[in-house]
Amino acid sequence: MGIGSSHSKRSLVWMFLALLCLSALPLAAQDKPVIASTSWVQAYAIAAGAKNIVTIAPFELQHPPEYEIKPSDLLAVQHASLIVYSGYEKFAKKLAETAQNSNLRILAVYTDNVPSTIIAESKKIAEALGTTQAQEQWAKSFTAFSDAMRERVAAALPDKRVVVQAYMKTFALWLGLDVVGTFGPGEPSPAVVLDLIKKKPVMVLDNYHNPGGKALAESLGVPHVLLINFPGKDGTRTIEDVFLYNEKAILSQIGK
Repeated sequence: MGIGSSHSKRSLVWMFLALLCLSALPLAAQDKPVIASTSWVQAYAIAAGAKNIVTIAPFELQHPPEYEIKPSDLLAVQHASLIVYSGYEKFAKKLAETAQNSNLRILAVYTDNVPSTIIAESKKIAEALGTTQAQEQWAKSFTAFSDAMRERVAAALPDKRVVVQAYMKTFALWLGLDVVGTFGPGEPSPAVVLDLIKKKPVMVLDNYHNPGGKALAESLGVPHVLLINFPGKDGTRTIEDVFLYNEKAILSQIGK
């Protein structure tokens, strides 16, 4: 055979070696998107060091887990490297089925706005992406950030008795607040309200994504504070944004 044939063989060999090297790279290095089910999971992926993230449920939704998945969403999934979800999303099963059919990697994470949980769960994502070093650096920064925030809230709120919507309880406890009662999802019964009045809380911490404490706060005569779990409201995007939003929401009601 001639020179052209020899050149073609060498080209094929180099192409094969390039593909082999590409397959050995971490997922993040292959520039395929990471699919995040909601903005909360997306924030975890950012913490993990992911750069190319496609979020299924729109940021502007008040309650993202109720999002109805579209065919275009499933098409995006097929071009991804990894799917990360929580499992409580209405569309979680469909995401998992699509991933299995396309032989994609899928990872379930536990979402809760407590620093130790966020760090542990984002580490799982980082391990799947090969971005553990970036996640470790973020974790150090976030630990310092969240500790400082907790100290600010503690200093500004000497009387820490609060009533909390159930999905916000762990966050309130992490802040060092004295949770004298919980409610929800939905509005509390009259018997619960009467019991909480005796405990004299200084504010009601409600859940923006599933609120039910406004009437309770009025009955108790204390501020009604809406906290968020999912980024999206008022331009929030990261876990740090969520924490700062919640800090501002709490501190803005002190003395009212």
